[in-house]
Amino acid sequence: MTTSIDHLIIAVEDLDQATADYSALLGRSPSWRGAHPDYGTANTLFKLDNTYIELLAPNGEGMAADIVNGILAERGNCLGGLVFGTSDAEGFIAHARAQGLEASDPVPSHGSDEISGAERHWRNMFWDPSAARGIFSFCIEHDEASTLPDALPTDGEPISGVDHVVVKTRSAEAAKNFYSEQLGIRLALEQNVPEWGGTQLFFRASSMSIEVIASDKAPEQDELWGLALKTQDIDATHARLTTSGIEVSEIRDGRKPGTRVCTAKSHTLGVPTLLIQHL
Repeated sequence: MTTSIDHLIIAVEDLDQATADYSALLGRSPSWRGAHPDYGTANTLFKLDNTYIELLAPNGEGMAADIVNGILAERGNCLGGLVFGTSDAEGFIAHARAQGLEASDPVPSHGSDEISGAERHWRNMFWDPSAARGIFSFCIEHDEASTLPDALPTDGEPISGVDHVVVKTRSAEAAKNFYSEQLGIRLALEQNVPEWGGTQLFFRASSMSIEVIASDKAPEQDELWGLALKTQDIDATHARLTTSGIEVSEIRDGRKPGTRVCTAKSHTLGVPTLLIQHL
């Protein structure tokens, strides 16, 4: 069984403003603007090289609207959800349940693009947030006939993909059980980080990583904290952002050898955001 990282959810209050801000940050036009009539939400999607990012806002009443409203009430705009993917829903469920994850039977759903009228169909498998120590997450199986267009570059050097997403936890063992044992995602690296007072774990899928930082300084419940976005040319991306009026730090050498990074300081929708180029 192969489990992917299907997409990341950013919970937002004002979808129109968030779409404009994130389009400017990514240097890309949206792939999709639509709604989830089954769940009471509206969204904008940006498909990148290795995953897609979903801006998700309440739009009526439903299960997802309740979840997003709860996230916004607690944290405001923020990284709000982590969605996994599978091409075999029944196989995923069998594995997850055998490992103690009480995943639901597949729930059919669909969305429509407000511009083109195109529809996408999928099946969701849900579990209680306590399985991920409070993080909103689920697994999705897309209909083979449903496709998502790329988020096309608009001007200058765009963001190409997601390098990693950062999770804060107090329990490295709980993280290994959930991401590796129950979901079947490969644990690529585990190391002690004395300067952070804890353990760093990298779970690898979809050409990106879930970086888990486990320490006593983390919140009681696990927290999706930040993003690292990839660019093929950080100098050109930095120039594009600066010209566009987006606040960004100076470029510096990354903590990982062979990387150069800078920090986006505006248009990030409340998400701590690092831009990174691998040399």
